[in-house]
Amino acid sequence: MTNIIKILESSNHICVNEIGNMLGISKVAVCKQIKNLKQLGYNIDSCTKGYKLIQDKKLFNEFEIESKLNKNLNVCKIIKYYKELPSTQTTVKMLAQKGFDEGTVVIVEKQTSGYGRIKRVWSSNPGGLWFSILLKPFLVPEESTKLALMLSIALKQTFDLYNIDSKIKWPNDIFIKNKKIAGIIIEMSAEQDIINWIVAGIGININNELPKELKDIATSLKEIISKEIDRTEFICKFFINFEKLYTSFKEKGLKPFLKEYNANLLYKNKHVTISNGHNTITGINLGIDENGMLIVKTKNNIEKIISGTLRKTQK
Repeated sequence: MTNIIKILESSNHICVNEIGNMLGISKVAVCKQIKNLKQLGYNIDSCTKGYKLIQDKKLFNEFEIESKLNKNLNVCKIIKYYKELPSTQTTVKMLAQKGFDEGTVVIVEKQTSGYGRIKRVWSSNPGGLWFSILLKPFLVPEESTKLALMLSIALKQTFDLYNIDSKIKWPNDIFIKNKKIAGIIIEMSAEQDIINWIVAGIGININNELPKELKDIATSLKEIISKEIDRTEFICKFFINFEKLYTSFKEKGLKPFLKEYNANLLYKNKHVTISNGHNTITGINLGIDENGMLIVKTKNNIEKIISGTLRKTQK
């Protein structure tokens, strides 16, 4: 589909036979692809000279993303776009179990059962970015949480491109003006000493309308910038950022990114409380170490925490 879109974007109308020769497919196949594009919302003008794509509106689908990326990325080899799914996480986990390759990405317009960490419900209305990525790094299971930290940096860098000051809330959220705008979830299949696959789920409030009950604690990019955002452009910028970080991470680990992560950490050097369902620790947030663990200075000693829910507290 991406190839025929590029052909139809040319300055002149082009006939079916010529399109078929360029793609190496039959006239019937060309007409079928054009029909499919029209069903997806593309405005294709036709006349005796042939067909031409009229770019009168911005669409969001896998073909637009592939066209805008215009390069092969290991983190984004196959894109599957859906109008509605229960959850991109559950879909990609099923694909992982079927043996799909690293870089399989599932994107959806609306999730009916989206979830975040600890199975918390995630509001996933149309207009946001809801997607999951299949990854297969050579890591031991206890290192999987580091990927959430890398994804946080990639998201932070993407918001930077829009001149927006975002902060990373350990371990997996992005905040702007003290309101949540994005979240990350990591799920995996592993044996005792090796990860088989990881599914990284990402939810970003872009142009979606937030429920009233979330207005005080969450925000969207549209609300921050006061205009609609091109989601294709945003997700392509994210994939390019993450590809660079992921490649370096597999070679050098987390250590080279510690300074950047800690410099952008929300509630750094502030009093915080971390709960993991079993224990609650209160102290000063000193940032993460090279193993991705949060360092907290309590009254009595230094604690290192691998996971939990963090909130800011008073002294």
